[in-house]
Amino acid sequence: MEHIGGTWGVGSDAALVFDRWMRIIAGRLRTEYGSTINQFWVLLVTSERPGMPITAAANTLELNYTTVAECVGQLALAGALEKTESEDDSRCALITMTGAGERLMDTLDRCLISIAKDALAPLEGKRRVQGLRLFFEVCVRLDKKRMAGNLVRGDSAFIITCQQIAVEFGRLCRQYHLSEIQGHTLLAVGQNGCISMRALREKLRLDAPTLSRAVSRLVERGLAKRIEGASRRETNVALTASGLQCASSLAEETDSMLARLFASDYGSTVFRQTVNALRASLEEYIQHH
Repeated sequence: MEHIGGTWGVGSDAALVFDRWMRIIAGRLRTEYGSTINQFWVLLVTSERPGMPITAAANTLELNYTTVAECVGQLALAGALEKTESEDDSRCALITMTGAGERLMDTLDRCLISIAKDALAPLEGKRRVQGLRLFFEVCVRLDKKRMAGNLVRGDSAFIITCQQIAVEFGRLCRQYHLSEIQGHTLLAVGQNGCISMRALREKLRLDAPTLSRAVSRLVERGLAKRIEGASRRETNVALTASGLQCASSLAEETDSMLARLFASDYGSTVFRQTVNALRASLEEYIQHH
């Protein structure tokens, strides 16, 4: 059975690890506080520059205006931000943080620090310093304007790296009309040539219904096929010729995306050690949550 390989496997696995951590971050903020990571960035930048226009916040955070405007609207509704009209331009809304916003920002900050601490736990001593430098260099390379104040911390650099990889991988998947989960599924099957649903579920850490929907969608599009296993209860999944071609292209573009973010660090011993540590902490986190 044909499958993709080479450095593609390194990139696909790394993208999965960072994306999974970003899903944990997003899930914790959503379920525990009804917030998003972008709302946290908006609160943080507003705390540093009270009374700034929404447009300036969007430019500073390097997010599109609509995304920031939605965050501001939600935070204003929750009483975390106040919007006032600019004296110079009635069409320009200025945002200022309230006391409730300060408390929310501190709460979200503690949550993010806790998650990053769990993620980075396996890295100690020199390996920890090297790993944090890896993430910080990604942020510097991206010229993130939000790299100010608290964001210089290593845990924030890790979170920004996770978010950037998740966003860019999602963008790549959409080019192939795939969801992120479908993209990871396609790559995982492509790496193995043929894999059981059980092994695939364990690799991707997805519940059975979610994985079944992803595979069904790939089968419907002619990218994958189900194959009977050794027993009636066992089903294997393999890619079709079209699926293999799609997976190869997605894997190559994922590899290029990570190489652009990590530059000369990509594929290095430090990179591999750091990703392996994040994979180990991810397994530990999932088992205890």
